[in-house]
Parts: sequence; structure tokens; C-alpha cells
Amino acid sequence: MEVVANPSKPSEVDAIFALRLDPDILLQQHRPGCFDTPAAFVNKLDRGPNGLGMTFRCSSIYADGQLVGHVMQHYRHRRDGRRLTLECGWNLAKTHWGLEIMPRALSQLFAQLFETTPRLIIHASCYATNQRSRRVMEKVGFQPDPMGWIVWCVHQIRGRGRRVVQFRLDRRLFQAASCHRR
Repeated sequence: MEVVANPSKPSEVDAIFALRLDPDILLQQHRPGCFDTPAAFVNKLDRGPNGLGMTFRCSSIYADGQLVGHVMQHYRHRRDGRRLTLECGWNLAKTHWGLEIMPRALSQLFAQLFETTPRLIIHASCYATNQRSRRVMEKVGFQPDPMGWIVWCVHQIRGRGRRVVQFRLDRRLFQAASCHRR
């Protein structure tokens, strides 16, 4: 199966939102907020850093030419404009769970990111009960990472009290995991 992760296009946003709102997927992630609409999503894709120095990007995941998932990426930039950290989250159509698509797509995306920004730190989080997402993170090389109190508060509110765990990936961890995947 050919797996490709490419920058999302505005024409894909309706399919991305349909996936984000799938009831089986919503069980394992925060529900999109009232201002999180397809139009707002497209606007965020076209903008540079916001007032907090964050840029939003999204990559669409295709398996054999069919859109089956996406990876949302929130970059925090340094004052000189270089990327410093990335908070990411992803969704994959239930029909494609268990086929190793997400680890392959994330590996492609992260290899490109670490090549252009070697000192990038990537964070991902999930509900503590989301074993599927945790396995994906382990395969790619993520390690558990303590959560700052502000991030913890945001997750407590958005997750309505559900326990969230955070993971961290840097270039060294990613390369070590890549050696084991071969």
C-alpha cells in the first residue's frame, strides 16, 4: 500500500472535517470548538504566525490515492522566525486502523521536518486510554514527557477531566526508532 503525506489543500477540508467529526474518532479526541469550522481551518492554513508566534499547517494522508487521514500541526516559532516546537495531532479513518498507515505517514512527515529543522521538538498528546495512538507514538519514537501546567489546564478543560498524557520526539529519538523500523 502506498502511503503519502502532503500539505493539505482547501479542497480537502470538508473531508478532513468529516473525519474529525466521526463518532468513533470523537471518542478519542477533543471535540472541535464552536469556532473550529472548515472556513476557519482554511484561513489558518493560509496565514503566517499569529500573535502568539504560532503557525498552523495540516498534512493530508493518502493510502493508494484515497484521503484517509490528516496530521494537524501547530508550530511555535522563535523570534528569528525559525521553527522551535511543534504540537501535532492526527486522525485516521476507522476503515484504515491497524494497517500501519499512520506510523508510515508520520515517519515521512517527521523525516522532512527534521531535515529542514534538526533542533525541532515535536509534542503529541492523547487521552491516557487511547492505546492505538500511544502505539503509533511509540513506533515513531516518541517518549513520555511531563506536561507544563498551562498545557495540563487546557487539556483538563477541553477533555472534560479525562486524563491526557504528553509525548516528546526529537531528531535523536526519531533516528533511533527509524533504525528499529528497518
